[in-house]
Amino acid sequence: MKFTPEQKVLNDFFGNDITYIIPEYQRPYSWDCIGKSDRNNQVNVMWQDLIEFFESGEKGIYFMGSMVVIGDETVKREFEVVDGQQRLTTLTILFVAIKCLLSEVKSAGTVQPDRQAELLEFINKAETVIDGLVFNTKIFGVMVQEKKVKIARFGGFDYDDVLKTIMECGSISALDLSNVTDEQLIVSHRFFNNREYLKLNLREKFLTDGVFTYENADNLNKFIEFLKYKVTIIRIQSPTFEGAYHIFEILNNRGLPLSNKDLFRNFLIKEFYAIKSKFPDRYATLDPNQKWRGLEDDYEFRVDFINRYVESTLGKNQEFTAFNELTKEIYNRRYSDSLTESKIELFYQDIQRSLEIFTNIIHLRFEDKHLRNRIQFLMHSGNTTYVLNLLMALFRNVANQNQQLHFLLEFERYMLFILLIARNRFRSSTLYASIKLLNAGKCDEAKAIFALDDGNRRILMIALSHGMKENDIAKLVVGRYFWALDNQSTQDVLEQSLNFETATLEHIIPQNPSADSNWKRDFREEFRMNFCNRLGNFTLLTQRTNSAARNFDFDTKRKLYAETKLAMTRDLAADSVKMDETFMMNRQESMVQILAKDLGLEEELHGMKDARATQEDDYGGFSGMYIGA
Repeated sequence: MKFTPEQKVLNDFFGNDITYIIPEYQRPYSWDCIGKSDRNNQVNVMWQDLIEFFESGEKGIYFMGSMVVIGDETVKREFEVVDGQQRLTTLTILFVAIKCLLSEVKSAGTVQPDRQAELLEFINKAETVIDGLVFNTKIFGVMVQEKKVKIARFGGFDYDDVLKTIMECGSISALDLSNVTDEQLIVSHRFFNNREYLKLNLREKFLTDGVFTYENADNLNKFIEFLKYKVTIIRIQSPTFEGAYHIFEILNNRGLPLSNKDLFRNFLIKEFYAIKSKFPDRYATLDPNQKWRGLEDDYEFRVDFINRYVESTLGKNQEFTAFNELTKEIYNRRYSDSLTESKIELFYQDIQRSLEIFTNIIHLRFEDKHLRNRIQFLMHSGNTTYVLNLLMALFRNVANQNQQLHFLLEFERYMLFILLIARNRFRSSTLYASIKLLNAGKCDEAKAIFALDDGNRRILMIALSHGMKENDIAKLVVGRYFWALDNQSTQDVLEQSLNFETATLEHIIPQNPSADSNWKRDFREEFRMNFCNRLGNFTLLTQRTNSAARNFDFDTKRKLYAETKLAMTRDLAADSVKMDETFMMNRQESMVQILAKDLGLEEELHGMKDARATQEDDYGGFSGMYIGA
């Protein structure tokens, strides 16, 4: 791989007859000056760094980073920008902001009166210097100026025209933006906002009370010289796209701030441009940028999708970056051209299908409510990234809905066992073993990995019946009960949904009841202590209502329960409810029965009933059945 790195001061970087072309596969201009986070104040940071270095009087150089370009300066002084277009565009806007500020000063005549002639002469010369940095002068019968930075047309929109207007100190009103997309409008405004931001800062630094003085001119001249001869960029040239892109990958995989999504976007567009270039007739209508937009606009392309795709496809944790494994382990080794479709087209189809599955899981886009409810529980059960990997592998490889449901049921029991039995710990290796079997088309074997033996199924049933002292786990089990109720419901028109994230766990019998409450009068202390952390004593509330309920007596709680839309909690406020030990025992029994049925643990439940039928339970005197096992 041949490449040439050169450190250049900006005067040489923006040298005579040089042109930088930002190709259409690059993302639109994204640097902002509007906020305080790293995502929207890149222009602020660049300005502050430059001006602070300049004002510090340091004698060294200011290094602005690297830029990767395609081209060979010995052949032609024209470069295609692979990496660094944001910095390049913003530097151009900074030079233009200086020129536009000087032009406004000259037009308004806001110069020091006693040195007006000298200052106007300086302004004219400074404008010429700036023009030399941002324009190439060509003679086509007449002398014309051509921009040194050009932007290829993006998806039918001409950002180069926006840049041209910026460089001519024009207003955004000069552009026809009547039929643009929201993104195109935002990006267009970004160019102008950044120019005005830089002009404002230049005005504050190089004007005194709005007047351009001789001292200001001297200081501005030094700043321009600083930009030209003290600010440097390492320009890395490669004569081929492949070489330049490889350098770009190496730089960005070693710490520069591009996400897997950004890397994948550039890779995908690059590959589509490659086949379009190789077979221009066959792919005459192919729009590589539209291919990317089809993924980003139609699906939930979160930053972590690439990670989930790679791990669910390979059935293992990443050894390197997700992007590297996607290109090397998946794209290069598993795909090749077919008779009718290119390698990148086949790969794109798999990405598109996987992204659709990912989106369906994230947003619960499943018509069958049993699928929705089982997925909701699993996605809240902890170790979400591994669970998502497994779900993606399942829905990618198993089309039969009954098989999907049986697999999820087995996995639910396994995850509950992990959560409720303290001696067990989650192991990613178990999930990856199942993923590999799913990818090999062995669904039954993949499901069998999670199967509990008879003894562990009974232990799970006992754990569901006994106390759960960890609130997070108890909340999840109550959520699982809600979804079990929904699974058994035959209502087609009115269905309830649970916002699990905002719900909080409510102990009906408080953990610390007040001395004069009904909890002390109507419930024995032994009963309260044994029952407080059992399923029958739990429900769900919004956080506001939960805070209000606290340790009040039941009459106060009943009014709060009546306000909720969640039926399992609102039912507690019914006039027919007599809050005593018998009611709570019956509630416990009903909830465990419903949960056992939905989890396929009825046989284990009946076995526990038979074993306890003649024994006194641990609540103190009640015929205990399975509840006090």
